[in-house]
Amino acid sequence: MEIGIKDRVENWARSGGDFNAGLALFGSYNRNVFYARNIGAKGTEKGTATLVCEFSNKTKIPANEIWAMISGTALPSKPEADQTGNENLDCSPINVGHTNKGQHKKTVKLREEFPFLGSKDCPEELALLVNKMLTAYDNYRSGHEKLFDADPNNLELCYQTAREVLDAHILNREIWEELNHYKLHGKVLGNRPEFRARVLKEKYGAIGTVNLVKIIGNNIPRKMSYYKKQLASSGTKNKMEIRKKMASQEEELSLIRAILIERGEI
Repeated sequence: MEIGIKDRVENWARSGGDFNAGLALFGSYNRNVFYARNIGAKGTEKGTATLVCEFSNKTKIPANEIWAMISGTALPSKPEADQTGNENLDCSPINVGHTNKGQHKKTVKLREEFPFLGSKDCPEELALLVNKMLTAYDNYRSGHEKLFDADPNNLELCYQTAREVLDAHILNREIWEELNHYKLHGKVLGNRPEFRARVLKEKYGAIGTVNLVKIIGNNIPRKMSYYKKQLASSGTKNKMEIRKKMASQEEELSLIRAILIERGEI
């Protein structure tokens, strides 16, 4: 009876996690030769970490358990959950004592990396983005596994799967940039659409009342009239984009009116 992949991974880990043996094991079920070569090019330390991630995704064995098998030590306590309730996600070697590798990366905990997330004055948009970032990471890992299991003859499926993985990665990095910018500078970067209302409020809040009245009484109505003419034209092709612009103008109009009400001008 053929040994299952889970048992093979456990046998590999308990035998010391030899890098070349791991590459051979990975290649026995993953058909992406180029990806396997890329793992091999990373070298023993980084390559083994990648293999542990891949084996964890494939077998559903937690990465820290695989590392414990490799090091031959007892399994450490369960990873501490961050403030969102999610366990820290990391495939780096766990700190299980002294091993022949000599180096172990520490798991990056969000609350330690970004301590402002627990403060009362933390922008609510950042707190919301943390959950999106963790979801994006989960989607990336699950999509990554699907990518290498996809039928290479089904180009549409391969494209859709790759697109999902890429989108999840991009979202994760965009949110990380927002968090890191706030940590370094103490102010919002504002590139994500979640910050649009905040950015607009700061923008129009710095404009004098007279100019704000001109904007809502002249500028915005003129733009809306132009957009409506475009929608009515049979030759207009990008009507969806025009509707988005109209919605954006309506949002700005409501925001400016709110500012004028706060100033007692309306």
